[in-house]
Amino acid sequence: MSTDSPHFRLEEVAPGAWAALAGDTGACVSNAGIIDLGDQTLVFDTFVTPTAGTDLRRAAERLTGRPVTLVVNSHHHGDHVRGNQAFSDASIISTERTAELINETSPGDFDAYATHLSGWIESLDQQLADGDSAGRPDVRSDLQSTRAMAQSVLTTLPELTITPPTTTFSDKLVVEGSERSVHLLSYGGGHSDSDTLVFLPDSGVLFAGDVLWVEHHPWAGDGHPDEWVGTIYRLKALAPSAVVPGHGTVADFEYARLFTRYLTFLCDMVKQAEATSTSVAKLAATPIPPQYAGWASGNRFRSSLEALGRRAGLPPD
Repeated sequence: MSTDSPHFRLEEVAPGAWAALAGDTGACVSNAGIIDLGDQTLVFDTFVTPTAGTDLRRAAERLTGRPVTLVVNSHHHGDHVRGNQAFSDASIISTERTAELINETSPGDFDAYATHLSGWIESLDQQLADGDSAGRPDVRSDLQSTRAMAQSVLTTLPELTITPPTTTFSDKLVVEGSERSVHLLSYGGGHSDSDTLVFLPDSGVLFAGDVLWVEHHPWAGDGHPDEWVGTIYRLKALAPSAVVPGHGTVADFEYARLFTRYLTFLCDMVKQAEATSTSVAKLAATPIPPQYAGWASGNRFRSSLEALGRRAGLPPD
């Protein structure tokens, strides 16, 4: 039976473990994972739409030959949890803080999308039509990706049911299967107030969620970059053989060095701005360093600096 989906592609990263890598339809946005424990099937993250979540469930059940009984939410952001309703009969697991955030933020997010999505799409269409991105293929690509996501969310909004986690843990949870086990790990905040990773000790594969992004500018506005860097350093002790990031392609853990340098750069820029009373606007106008200029979603570089600058109490202009 086929496991194909127009929204993602599957990549086997170890025996019994697959990365579901987001495509360009806008229905996924982030990556997910499927793990065959032998007697249970676990899914890591569920994408941004119920449509993609349903395809993920279908793929997982066809790959493993059994229903999905366990779902792990890495953190509360919508692109990782809005497919939860496709797994409403499974045990949905997160940290206690992530469950709180999903319950606190999801209703407001739903209302905001219902109110503003159509206008946002019109604005994106206007920017594309006006040629604001002429000569800037990176900017145009960002606009097109954002528009695809917005349209996918708008199309599926009428069927969206907020489906929060049903089981919580604090910092570590081991799930033993008949063929392999997984370790659910949380080192506190970083990308968000609470991030969960899934580690397969037998193969060394790490499903990192948004703790790691590969050749994609990360969203850092809800995060704590100093803590984020500390979390990545702690992951070294696991000696991962491969990393499935929240965004981007499967990578070697050595890639984490480049990513931590990126986060450190953000921290340094904000601290420098604080020391010189630089405005948020000027901080956000910082050019993307050449070594990161080819990464996708360059708009997040500016928006992250804006958010971090506001949090630091910098003057707006």
